[in-house]
Amino acid sequence: MKQNLRNPLFVLCLTLFLLWGTGTAVLAQAVDSLPDDNLVQNPWFRSGNQPSLAGWTDQSGSNVIWSLSQKDSNPSPDQVQGTSARLAFGSGQGGGTGQGGVDAYLYQVVTADPALNHLKFKIHWVTGWIDRAAVTIYGGNSAEGPWTAVWTPLDINQTTSSDALWTQTELLDTTIPAGFPFYKIELFGRYPEGRQQGVKYTGVYFAVDDRAGEIVEVTATVPVATLPAPDTSVAEQRPTRRPTRGPAVPATNTPLPTTAPDEEFGATAVAIVNTPAPEPTELPAQPTRPAPAVDSTGGSERLSTVYVVLIAVLLLLVIVMGIGWARAARR
Repeated sequence: MKQNLRNPLFVLCLTLFLLWGTGTAVLAQAVDSLPDDNLVQNPWFRSGNQPSLAGWTDQSGSNVIWSLSQKDSNPSPDQVQGTSARLAFGSGQGGGTGQGGVDAYLYQVVTADPALNHLKFKIHWVTGWIDRAAVTIYGGNSAEGPWTAVWTPLDINQTTSSDALWTQTELLDTTIPAGFPFYKIELFGRYPEGRQQGVKYTGVYFAVDDRAGEIVEVTATVPVATLPAPDTSVAEQRPTRRPTRGPAVPATNTPLPTTAPDEEFGATAVAIVNTPAPEPTELPAQPTRPAPAVDSTGGSERLSTVYVVLIAVLLLLVIVMGIGWARAARR
């Protein structure tokens, strides 16, 4: 080992290897944890340190369309490698296989206090080629419905696609006329036929509280994709078709992506997006609480400090060894 340390080429290679490893760690996809009042079970799509759809239902059937992803580029609130629900070609890290041109629904039913009618929501998402990706919140008086669409906090098409950039909405909120004892959180996606990458979701947050403000009336319907409908001649091969939907509040958020591609749909890193702020819905005496921002710097700053210290140590090592080599050469 001492002979290797006297070899300048070996030291240079070792230094570059350590710097490369540290630089990779700096790009870890660390984001903030979700608020404690989250009603969603398994919001990060995992069980322990493994990807999982536990708590969620694929409307087309178990292991049919929605699959799972686990990659360094997926957002994660802790040391577990990032996980997400995945709608794309292939089975990913378990689950079904995405199909182009097919409507795909993944949902969860949660219970809530019907006396509370102020709804809050945020989510991490990334899209590649997409006809439409949307989140719709439904209210109902039983866990089986019938369901009334009350809010569409996210609605994306190819024009507003994140282009493989992981994106997080701001904390969105709305006040509905009356609360429900049950809510259905529905994640929707459909990507074009002939394409392979649709949408991934993770970090789903939904909660209700008593900070109600101005009521948002239900005046619009959920928009459908403007692209041509899939060929009905192969409908029998497709597990799901879009059912008729009731009215829903239009999307309150059309976020614009920044430069942080997903590892599977693009490259690596997480984006925090400055989306248009929703209209305030709380009373003047109770201003809307700002959402906890994605920790786009906290983890990186800590790692950057380690990175700088490591570089300093390595440079000091090279200088000391260089002095040793120089002395040895004069003998």
